[in-house]
Amino acid sequence: MGCLSGIAKYLLFIFNFLIVICGITLIAVGAVITANESKGLDSFTDFSVGGFAIAVGVIIFIIAFFGCCGAIKENGCMLTTYAVILIVLLILQIVLGAMAFVAVKNDDGSLDKEVKKVVTKTFDDYVKDPTEDKKKVIDAIQQDFKCCGVDNWSYWILKGMIQPPSSCYEDEDVQLSKIFKDGCAKRFQEVITYNIKVIGGIALGFAVVELVCAIFAFIVKNRS
Repeated sequence: MGCLSGIAKYLLFIFNFLIVICGITLIAVGAVITANESKGLDSFTDFSVGGFAIAVGVIIFIIAFFGCCGAIKENGCMLTTYAVILIVLLILQIVLGAMAFVAVKNDDGSLDKEVKKVVTKTFDDYVKDPTEDKKKVIDAIQQDFKCCGVDNWSYWILKGMIQPPSSCYEDEDVQLSKIFKDGCAKRFQEVITYNIKVIGGIALGFAVVELVCAIFAFIVKNRS
């Protein structure tokens, strides 16, 4: 048992040290995203991806740092607190992961309608008041998601334009053969559905890692 607890101690430290690095990386990525959002790219949504990434990174860092210190010092109180937090997170992640998969599978089209409503509002706002900041947002959306208009390129023609903006074309090369065929509402719907599945999978995957870390924490605690 002594040998097992010794191995568990160092594995627990290594796991959490790697998670600390992941937390720091997430904070750095969130800071970069936030910097980009401040340039006007956040006006598409009230939700700050950068802020969320930073918040998650800080939480991960604190929990993992707790695990590292608890493992090295073999502090029973810290290890118990750490293990309990992990178990609570594990349960939440399993529930959220399952809900994500069920939500995608049983969606009655309400998600698509909401996405289309937001996309339509964003594009219509630009048409009504074509400021430079709004143009940057629209151009970024169409180039990044390789889409044109709300449903397709005809959106721009119906709004009175002679032809769609250059951002509707691959590499902004204004040739009919290079125009993006999909509308931005459809592309956003696809991306959001894909991301929900990915987040659900990651949540379930992390739950396994957290279960192992919680078990190691209890083993090391019993040793201390």
